[in-house]
Amino acid sequence: MSESEQSWEMFPVRMFMIYVLFYAGQAMYNTFLNLFLYNHGMQMDQIGFLSSFSTLVLVLIQPLWGVLSDKSKSKNRIIAMLLIVSAIALLSFYAMQAALWLSFCVVFFNVFFNPAVTLQDNYTLELLEHSRWDFGQLRLGGTVGYAVCSLLVGFIIGTNYGQIFWMMALLFLSTAVLYFTSPNIAGHRQKHQKVKYSVILKNKMLVSMFLFNIVYYIGTAFYYQFYSIYFQEELGASSGMVGMLSMFSALAEIPFFWFAAKLQKRFGTRNLLLFAGIATAFRWFTLAFATAHWMVLAINMLNGCGFVGFSYSLIKFINDNVPKEMRATTQSLNGILGILFSRIIFTPIGGVLADRFGVQPVLIANGVLITLGVVLFAVSYARLQKQHESAEQKSMISA
Repeated sequence: MSESEQSWEMFPVRMFMIYVLFYAGQAMYNTFLNLFLYNHGMQMDQIGFLSSFSTLVLVLIQPLWGVLSDKSKSKNRIIAMLLIVSAIALLSFYAMQAALWLSFCVVFFNVFFNPAVTLQDNYTLELLEHSRWDFGQLRLGGTVGYAVCSLLVGFIIGTNYGQIFWMMALLFLSTAVLYFTSPNIAGHRQKHQKVKYSVILKNKMLVSMFLFNIVYYIGTAFYYQFYSIYFQEELGASSGMVGMLSMFSALAEIPFFWFAAKLQKRFGTRNLLLFAGIATAFRWFTLAFATAHWMVLAINMLNGCGFVGFSYSLIKFINDNVPKEMRATTQSLNGILGILFSRIIFTPIGGVLADRFGVQPVLIANGVLITLGVVLFAVSYARLQKQHESAEQKSMISA
């Protein structure tokens, strides 16, 4: 596409709306699911173990979806099918109210919904490969959907959290329809093509980012699993206020997603990741001592630089540095590595510790963990960068 054609290229409204609908549904799930389970008799440690088990099942399945996407004739149809099955899983919550059945429904949903998150980003990046528009500008639609839905649904449903499931199903089915009518993008890997997964491991900078991402996931998992319960039960927040908490966190992402490409170009991937880690650690340290609702809402505005800095930097780095035939697989691997340790091991531990010692000490521990991750990543990445520059100089001299 020529520069003149790029300058007149229309904004991809369909893809923007896909992100709006997709993350509007995810907002309800992230904000109100655990409150639903808590109101049905589950304790924090039980919710933590349920999250751990569903993630264990997901770890075995999600990489297969990445490989399937890389080999498929239509990546968008794969995503659409995942969303349709996710909608069916959501409607299954209404069949029975027994704890065992609800646990099955959570696992059923996560197994099909979570792979769609990474596959969707991979599809969008490939769709925009020769476009004037940046991934962050489309992902901004997800922020808008998340923010609006968090606020409105919290006030609409009150404490009747079971209403979220039919709403989410409707949103995901609508998103699936949009995917079926979106431009077709095929996978780049041939059916019988053999790929060397060592290509990923040989990129030491990427591996160091993966390791830092694992630490980041571990340090943030507790908040996403349990803070809404603490905010309502201990700090006396209403369902509407819980929705406002998610809304404020999402609104803070808007400027960062819109200018993400420029920020990455100006400061570099390494510095964005470090800044995101520092902001998140500071968020947990201050949130541990915040009791006033307005203070909690204000502190969570740090989510903008923290979440966007991490997610955008890694997604873009993978897309720019991994062979086309392995992009979806690598994006899935990145997601799996993070949730493997955070949800399977540390989320249930966090639930047990919160029940025994309270939420504040766990938040402080998460802040300490991410701070250590920042220091180790800064040192290791600087060392790898020097090695890379030294190797380049040697190759130039020998040439």
